[in-house]
Amino acid sequence: MVSLALIFALPPKASMQTKPQSTGSFSHQVETDAKTGWKIFILRYQDPNPERSLEARIAPDAGSNLYSLKVGGTELLMQAPEMPALVGSRYGFPILYPTPNRVRDARFTFDGVTYSFTPNNGRNFIHGLVHSLKWQAGEPSSDKSEAALQTWLNWSPDHPSYQLFPFTHKLTMTYRLTGKGVRMDFSVENKGDKRLPFGFAFHPWFQILGSRAGTYLYVPAQKHMESVELLPTGKLQDLKGMPWDVTTPMSLEQLKLDNVYWGMTPSRIPWYEAKDKGIKVTLGASREFTHMVVYTPAGRPYFCMENQTCSTDAHNMYAKGFKKESHLLIADKGKSVKGWVMVGINRGP
Repeated sequence: MVSLALIFALPPKASMQTKPQSTGSFSHQVETDAKTGWKIFILRYQDPNPERSLEARIAPDAGSNLYSLKVGGTELLMQAPEMPALVGSRYGFPILYPTPNRVRDARFTFDGVTYSFTPNNGRNFIHGLVHSLKWQAGEPSSDKSEAALQTWLNWSPDHPSYQLFPFTHKLTMTYRLTGKGVRMDFSVENKGDKRLPFGFAFHPWFQILGSRAGTYLYVPAQKHMESVELLPTGKLQDLKGMPWDVTTPMSLEQLKLDNVYWGMTPSRIPWYEAKDKGIKVTLGASREFTHMVVYTPAGRPYFCMENQTCSTDAHNMYAKGFKKESHLLIADKGKSVKGWVMVGINRGP
């Protein structure tokens, strides 16, 4: 028998229901850049509050670069002075693959074979092969929950860069714009007859939207990677109390970093906040993304927070036995490796 006291203690059924939230609408568009002839894919979210509307622009011909990301009309990313300059890794949200960051002496050995690149950073090689390539693109789409686009590279012997990284595979990117931000999924499908070693990263160039003093960074890593001339030694260092400690929010005014952080997990979500603009950006990621590079050059109008699946010089670090520290990803024959980064965007009232 149910007590009358219990019955009357229950709130009316209507009060237990959450009032539906207003939702926005999604759309997509394809434009052609007049100077380059490139197709530009535009994904949009229109929020009931225009200040929270989102727009993402992707240029497959320039390395599948998510080169523009706006909230309420405010551009978050550094823009190229002209579209041709977008080719490379200096603007927007470049993709770094298969060797994020530096490769010592522009070469590495894996499974008994040595692979070499053309040095482009002193004696080293930096930032991989795909940020300057033309990617293929599917048809964009939009529905009630998102706007999306898929791009890909078929890495086969007839590809111009194949001899530098001779592994037959397909690299796919999927961009999904929601009302909360943009999620970017990667997939590496090994179609060859040998193991495929790689690292994957994003290198966003975030604009300093307000003041340096009012821009705060937070990276809840577990360790810092010791380096000499920006190349890791393999030693993991403690963070607490050190100049590179950003496990509590730190103002850009206090930071001058070009550092690699280790021990990121899906529950350890880094972010930055432009406090004087009321904008906060989170950079959550899947478990594949164990590292983050933070670059905060003094006197420049930008900074970088780079989700990486691996350390700098990961292939060589792996070969030296630093498997945990390097976290080199390996796609076995006939297998795929996948991961994602979610760029969450929140704008206060």
